[in-house]
Amino acid sequence: MSGCLHGVNTANISGIMSLTPFETAFDFDNKSKIQVSNLKGWITSCVLLGSCMGALIAAPISVRYGRKISLQVFSMLYIIAAILMAANYGGSRGLAQLFVGRVLSGIASGAASVAGTAFIAEISPKVIRGGLSALYNASTMMGISLAFWINYGSLLNISSSSNAQWQVPAGIQAFPGVILFLGLFTLPESPRWLASKNLVEETIASVTNLRQLDANHPFVQEELTEILGSAPTAQQLLEQTNSSLLTRLRVVPNLLKRFTFVILVQTFFQFSGGNIITYYNTTILGSLGLSDPKVNFLFSGIYGLVKVFAVLIYVFYFVDAWGRRPLLWFGSTIVIVCLTYMTIYLAVLQDLSGHKAAGWVAIVAIFLYAIGYALSWATVPWIINAEVFPMSVRAVCMAATITWQYLVNFALTRAMPNMMESMDTYGPFALFACVTTIAFVYSYFAFPETKGLNMEDINTLFEAPWYKIGRASVNMVRQKTAQSAFRQEEVAKDDVNFQHCERLNGQI
Repeated sequence: MSGCLHGVNTANISGIMSLTPFETAFDFDNKSKIQVSNLKGWITSCVLLGSCMGALIAAPISVRYGRKISLQVFSMLYIIAAILMAANYGGSRGLAQLFVGRVLSGIASGAASVAGTAFIAEISPKVIRGGLSALYNASTMMGISLAFWINYGSLLNISSSSNAQWQVPAGIQAFPGVILFLGLFTLPESPRWLASKNLVEETIASVTNLRQLDANHPFVQEELTEILGSAPTAQQLLEQTNSSLLTRLRVVPNLLKRFTFVILVQTFFQFSGGNIITYYNTTILGSLGLSDPKVNFLFSGIYGLVKVFAVLIYVFYFVDAWGRRPLLWFGSTIVIVCLTYMTIYLAVLQDLSGHKAAGWVAIVAIFLYAIGYALSWATVPWIINAEVFPMSVRAVCMAATITWQYLVNFALTRAMPNMMESMDTYGPFALFACVTTIAFVYSYFAFPETKGLNMEDINTLFEAPWYKIGRASVNMVRQKTAQSAFRQEEVAKDDVNFQHCERLNGQI
């Protein structure tokens, strides 16, 4: 649900700003086209400045007070921000109130994205860690879809002469925060955080609660040995969190290589265009020919559902079975093809008569893009960010890389309305297609396959040169798979021999 905060937070504003009562409340009709573009850019992007601040404060708070309590505090701030945005009647004072609410909402969702993804990674068994980490993004997509459909329902059922048409979607934004706050009462604290506080009994209780197994079970014993044996102390965690990131990058072996890799992945994530298309979905669909508000909002809702189902299929059927790399390439190929077609359509075909079918193909390309994006750059940055950093510096490194991601996101989001004016509507799509192509090539060499690997294996991988990490990880996964199959075969043989001896003993 920490992902749902971010999803609703980013998607609802696209539809809200295109509603007539919102435009009237904030006097859009009396502003120039450039002024409206600038205002929309700031209203949309200011949430990301808040997210940057939230990501920065998340690490020290979650290290000191725990993942669970931190997330509850962040969810309460998110609820307050939603109420602040909904209790708004426009005008200049209302605009200031809207900005404050958006920034506070961004702080809450940004902080939750750090604490939430760390929490998920720390409570996940390694065999399904990728799928559970990707559920964060599935929840983000669910929030996006929910926001689109709430906007559509508001357009259909609330009068266009009432401010309630945009206030209701702004207020409903609070519900994911309520669910997160209440739902966290059912979860134990992260066992790895408890181990860092030297709370051994609480660590054991947390693991047995999470696994629903007895403390003496071999699976629990193995996991407890790993957690208690590798956990840094609370003092070490605080020192590392409060110390300079540059110092940590210099001291911890291979950390700079890992940090640079994740920074690049987060940059490619934003330049694949998925978030920008979400923020300005109604505007983009309008440029493709869906100018009627009801049709536009309906297609936005369908677009959100497509992303939700694509990510859920990725989570439950593919990521831990097929691995990260093959799906990243498959999804990237779809993204590049769809972005290229949309570029050609907007640059050449849109203004030619008799090309109505080409417009519908462009709309289909948007939906195919959503599938490719969900299978690739929408999900892997969150998984890899939680997997590649050692526990001792995970919080501070995740906070820094997510902050960078939000900064890039802010820059693109703020620039998008002006880019569509200065570069024409096709320019941003051409840019995203080119960068995703570069990301595709880079990922072949540098993106590691982490399916089924533990932290020690990942540490070994990053000892190799950056351009050999991809192939080295594939070989390591194959070796692990072969060893696991051999062990299972030996266990099966031992079981057969044991049963045979039991039968002989009975005959004797």
